[in-house]
Amino acid sequence: MSFEERNAVVAILSSIIAWGMMISVLGQNTLLGIYDGPLGPQAWARTVLWLILISIGITIAATVLFNIAYALVTGEHVMDGSRDERDKGIALHGIRAAQIVMATGIVLAIVYLAFGGGLVMFLNLILAVCAVASLADEVVKLYLYRRGF
Repeated sequence: MSFEERNAVVAILSSIIAWGMMISVLGQNTLLGIYDGPLGPQAWARTVLWLILISIGITIAATVLFNIAYALVTGEHVMDGSRDERDKGIALHGIRAAQIVMATGIVLAIVYLAFGGGLVMFLNLILAVCAVASLADEVVKLYLYRRGF
């Protein structure tokens, strides 16, 4: 398993954990009415900033731990992080998938807002679109590494 492939696996796993945590916290706070009222979007943004910082920490910790565990299990102690043309091509396909998801999701979220949707829900939709786009990027990359490019 190449370094980039391992990173795609870790990104998928840490995304599921981090976004699951975000959905849980934001959903619970929304149900409790924390984001209602004129200062609701500001409270939402503060919550999201903290959750992003926590998510970054989760991703860094997961990447380090996964690569250490992989080295211990396989005995492969040289972590070659160099990228060749194949890695760059695979990354471009992942970016393309993320762009398609992002563009479609943003347009749909704007349509939701244009037809009377709430602002906090709109913000949640935009955040969800970012999560799905990131996940699409990593899933496409992992698929191409597994299938061959």
